[in-house]
Amino acid sequence: MEMIPKAEPQKIPFQVFEKSIPNEGKWELIDGELLFSDEEMRKVILMLVSQIGLKKLIDILPHESRDELERLLRDKS
Repeated sequence: MEMIPKAEPQKIPFQVFEKSIPNEGKWELIDGELLFSDEEMRKVILMLVSQIGLKKLIDILPHESRDELERLLRDKS
């Protein structure tokens, strides 16, 4: 089971939390990069975005990031 971000916030089931946080919750940073695999990073991001919801994510993004996201979504269509 993994989180699928929706417009509104969702509660995180404990099982998802356990499976989404790599290295027993120990985060390591070397040369400005987190030592997570792409899959581990994906799980963490999906869980966190699910927790706050897509609406809140858009609200907290800087305008420059929102503009970039809009361009990416438009180009993908």
